[in-house]
Amino acid sequence: MGRQVGYRVHTPKSLAALAASPEATYPPPMETPSRKRWALFACLGLVVAFLVQGFAFVRANSQTYDEAVHLAAGYSYLTTHDFRLNPEHPPLLKELAALPVYLRYRLPFRPAPHLWESAEKWAISRDFLYQSGVPADDLLTLARLPGLLMGALLVGLTGWWAYRLWGEKAAVVATALAAFEPNLVAHSCLVTTDVGSALFILLTIYFLWEYGNTPSPWLLAGVGAAMGLALASKFSSILLVGMGGLILLAHVLLPGGALFPGGTAIPTGKRLKQAFLVGGVVFAIATLVILPVYFFQGWSAWVSGLRWQLTKGGLGHAGFFLGEHSQEGWRAYFPVAFLIKTPVGSIFLIALGLLAFRAGSPLTRRDALFLLVPVAVFLFIVIRGRINIGLRYLVPIYPFLFVAAARLTTLLDRRPRFGRVLIGGPLLLTAASVLRATPNDLAYFNELVGGPGQGHRYLGDSNLDWGQGLKELKAFMDREGVPMVYLSYFGTALPEGYGVRYQEAPACGAVKWPPRPVQELPPDVGRELFAVGVTCLQGIYFDDKDTYAWLREREPVARLGYAIHVYDLTGDADAHRRLADVYEKNGQPHLAAAERRRAGGR
Repeated sequence: MGRQVGYRVHTPKSLAALAASPEATYPPPMETPSRKRWALFACLGLVVAFLVQGFAFVRANSQTYDEAVHLAAGYSYLTTHDFRLNPEHPPLLKELAALPVYLRYRLPFRPAPHLWESAEKWAISRDFLYQSGVPADDLLTLARLPGLLMGALLVGLTGWWAYRLWGEKAAVVATALAAFEPNLVAHSCLVTTDVGSALFILLTIYFLWEYGNTPSPWLLAGVGAAMGLALASKFSSILLVGMGGLILLAHVLLPGGALFPGGTAIPTGKRLKQAFLVGGVVFAIATLVILPVYFFQGWSAWVSGLRWQLTKGGLGHAGFFLGEHSQEGWRAYFPVAFLIKTPVGSIFLIALGLLAFRAGSPLTRRDALFLLVPVAVFLFIVIRGRINIGLRYLVPIYPFLFVAAARLTTLLDRRPRFGRVLIGGPLLLTAASVLRATPNDLAYFNELVGGPGQGHRYLGDSNLDWGQGLKELKAFMDREGVPMVYLSYFGTALPEGYGVRYQEAPACGAVKWPPRPVQELPPDVGRELFAVGVTCLQGIYFDDKDTYAWLREREPVARLGYAIHVYDLTGDADAHRRLADVYEKNGQPHLAAAERRRAGGR
């Protein structure tokens, strides 16, 4: 493929044209079979490293808040073709997660009729996951594998695009940044929609970039198909319409940097027709791709789900940020979350790549449009939004930033030793920082705020404690010889499903299904330990945000996966009186009385 004015593609056929181009400001690297093999093996090794981190995460972490719902909903779609459960998210990724479970176990899906009629997703999902006769952990592990594979594909695609732009070294750097991005690792391993939709968003923009290199019907069809898969994965993927629209608009209005071959030589009117043709074909194909995901039942379910999401976005959501609570959100939330939950080495390379955009092979206007317009669109929308519950909403921007940062490798050809230190040092820092936190990637915070152990001071919910800590709690209880604990758990999993015996303390977010008799800590339990999920400790979803403020002043005896803090209340009369007050306010006088007795009162 030859080089067209306005973009660079490092392939064997393009090097001569690249070297002769007036835009080429440095000698392009020579591609040799040995260098290609080295880069290929390095990238494959990095993808394997990503998978190893992912398997460690899957093995170590219990069910998070939404996973059971997504799994049960996807299983119901496959078995009933009825989309009443969880319609607020498109079905594709839920169907993919449920498919291995369906193929392996062929479990009957027969929820209680009254629950099915009312589409009570929380009760149905808990029943499905914990009452099926198959260990819940086995079902969840199978359901997590498709997401992990999509995460690996996302890592690989990130490296491939960097290679197409700037060669083998860029491919290795981009792949490394993606492979050791804790937010990608964590959310690839969950039955959720964040990483799968990020994959299809990146694929859509990448195919559009390739179409600009060499227009062909197959590439245009690929753009439409990838966009359809994105729209069938997560409703926020509708932002692709804005991203693609801005890119096509640039093709029309910026003749000096036209995006498609021949664009600079044809009048604006013809470029406008070209843009409309591309946009129309892509939109038509995308809408057709949605149909089979809904088993050809039309677009009404997708449209109603989008409407629900738009309504939810306007209502706001309870959030926690830098010690404060709000239903309205904060404009600084996502920028700060990005800065403290992304490895420092990665931030350095991203920032340097953007600031030094003229160094090495300059970041052209065309490159910037394809790599940075998606980032700008996502940031603009989420910062203006009112739902501040997790950095996961920004997962789609990471691959674009990593590809852009990989351009720094073009500096190596001028000053190789300096370039290796400049790029290799931050990469090593990133890998070391992330591996120290493995397998607790969901709770990762960087060294700017003191690491994961200090994350509870800054953010909560899916940034830190999403209910994933039950396995580590059980392991802790076994190590310490503690048969039973007090537990205030943020999540929808059944703690007893992981072998945790507990007296339930008031919690936010727990779903009371199936109904369970209240267990009390026996008088002879020995150590009286109170395990509190950080989200409950922060009080995010309590009416009284200071429900557990008295615990925040104490030093926990353990921080389990950074998500659950454990406090020793043994012989602590003041702590038992405070816990009694919490039970009293929660309408549990029997448990309040028991705590007052432990405190030495009546």
